[in-house]
Formats: sequence, C-alpha cells, structure tokens
Amino acid sequence: MKFKIPQADFSKALSIASRSILLKANLPILSNLLISVTKKEMTILSTNLETATKATTPCKTEVEGKITLPGKTLSEFITQLPEGEILFEKLGEEAVVSTKGFKARIPTIAPEEFPAIPRIDKGVEIKLKVKVFAKCVSRVAFGAAQDEGRPILTGVLCEFGKDRLSMVATDGYRLSYQEIPVSEAPKGVDIKVVVPARAISEVAKILTENLEDENENLSIVISDNLNQVNFKVGNIEFTSRLIEGEFPNWQKIIPTSFTTKVKLSKVELAKLVKVASIFARDSGSIIRLKLENVSGGQGSTLAVFANAAQVGSSDAQIETQMAGKGGEIAFNFRYLLEVLSVMDDEVVNFEMIESLNPGRITGEDEKDSFFHIIMPVRLQS
Repeated sequence: MKFKIPQADFSKALSIASRSILLKANLPILSNLLISVTKKEMTILSTNLETATKATTPCKTEVEGKITLPGKTLSEFITQLPEGEILFEKLGEEAVVSTKGFKARIPTIAPEEFPAIPRIDKGVEIKLKVKVFAKCVSRVAFGAAQDEGRPILTGVLCEFGKDRLSMVATDGYRLSYQEIPVSEAPKGVDIKVVVPARAISEVAKILTENLEDENENLSIVISDNLNQVNFKVGNIEFTSRLIEGEFPNWQKIIPTSFTTKVKLSKVELAKLVKVASIFARDSGSIIRLKLENVSGGQGSTLAVFANAAQVGSSDAQIETQMAGKGGEIAFNFRYLLEVLSVMDDEVVNFEMIESLNPGRITGEDEKDSFFHIIMPVRLQS
C-alpha cells in the first residue's frame, strides 16, 4: 500500500472521518481508522459500533490496499505537518508517513479486524437542503435527554412525509419541535424513526463545518427494517443505528391555547435571565417571571426574580408588548438560556396560561414552525 496526498486534503478527511472513533475503547480496533486506497482515491472510516463516519478524497495511488492505525495519533501528526505532499506507505506491520523533513512510523492492526459496517441494501431515500437540515437539528436536538434511563428520550423523533420532515425532542421537562421542507421523497412516504440526538447533532456539525455550499442536497436513507439511517452528501457519509421503542405522545402536553402572550427582545430577555441566574444557581436554578399590565393602561412589564438564602436576591424588569391577563410562572433558567441560544430571531414570543401549565416560546416569523415548550416549576406560597 502506497500513495501520495496533499497535507490539507489528508488533514480535512481525517477531521471528518475521526468523528466516530472511541478513544478509550475496550477493543483497540475501535480507536483505529480504516484507510482504504483504490486507484484514484482514499477512504477513511471510523466506527464505535453505534455510528460510522466516512470521508473520501482523491490521492495519487501507487499501490492499492487497506490498513488500520490509531486515529488520534495519525490525526495529530498530520495536522502538525507543513503544507505539501505527504507520502504514506505500509512497510511490514508499520505505516510510514513522511514529508519535508518529517517522518513517523505508526503501528497497525490488521484491517480484517475492523468491524464490518452494515450496508443499507433496501431503504427509503429522502433529500433536503443541508442548511435547512442543520438549522433544524440545532434548534431541536438539544432538548433530548442526556440520561440513558429512558433511551427513547435520548433521540430525536423524525417523521418523514411526502414534502416535509418534522423533528421532535424532549427530556420530559422541555420539548422542541420544527418542521422543514423536503426536496425529494418517494410518493406516499410516511416514516417515523428515532435517531440518537448525539448522532444527528454530529451529522449537522460535520456538514456545517465542512461544506461550502450549504444549499446542496443531503441524502437520508432509512433502512426498510427501520434499524439504521445513512446520511450522505458529497464525499461525506455518516451511518447510525436507530433507537427502538415507542416515542411518547408528545402532542398531549401541548396546550391548545394560551391566555397570555408577550413579545419582547431576545437579547433583553436573555440579559434578564443571565442576571437572575447569578442568584438562582444556589436555589435549584429556579427563576420567577411575572407578567403584568401597568396600572392606568400604560403598557405592560416582564419582571424576573431570583432568590438564594445564602447569596441574596435580584429583580429586574423590562417593558413589553403583552396581550392577555398576565401572570407569574417559574422555570429552570438553564432551559430558557438554552432555547434562546439556538434562536436567531431578534424578537421572541412567550406564551403562558397559569403557573402550573407549560410555557411556549416561538420566533417572530409566523411562518416558522419552530416552538419550544418548557414545563414550569411549582411556585411556593
């Protein structure tokens, strides 16, 4: 096995393909990359048995072949090399990598030991814009559970229809939803699958960081047995297992109407929450929001309060545009800051009913399907 490749191309392919490596693996082979070289191109593959990431790039091949070697070591070495052509060759049980005064000898493991990545022989393919997909994932996936106690909640529910894809994620305390258009889909397609939130977030991150044309179409293929999904665009490919189980009936927690709606600056709201968080950190991360009309009909205000016995208290308020009777409600401030951080709107809408009902946050564009639900914390009398 012997080939030459520009340092920049090698480094970029490694940064993409290394995403599924297990650095502390019980099986040493899972810390390795599988590098395959054919007549005109090099393919790098990593897997952790749950996901697999593959990147392909052109190279000058002298001898075709396959090899596996430690991904972290190779990536760090290639990244530090100067620009220029790199010579890669297999000599015995070692890979020798060299360029302009630099040379490394890296031990290998037989490529036959590398786990086989299941192929999707039969499946349904849907295509949609990379930019639209990545934005949707960033707004939804963060709402999934981190705790593995309920595995189904660590995933994002993806519902594919003829001309749209909807994503939902919830950890039981909050819920994010968005619907986006699909470029191409088979006639009559109606599929529901749960993709691990970490996996779909990794896909979005890889695409955002490495694609110059975000309007390019992303191909999503779901296996007929609904246990695997493949994402592919250009020379990048990512495969993940799907989560088995029944996703909760999330629609039942969404209020059908709200009695209070307030429109306010996202930046100003975030500032109020951040100030309150200084004190809320020592009181269960709880802050109180109070919406009320100013006496005499002179507008309305939103006040944010926090109190911790050993630290102190804070209160701050801003003027708002409110419709409805107002009220008081308490939230975990972290949930508010997280959803505000993924919204690019200058103005956001907050809606509520009573102190024990879920609150809803949406953007200013009525055509945008995104919404975020946060469950309240019970207020003490």
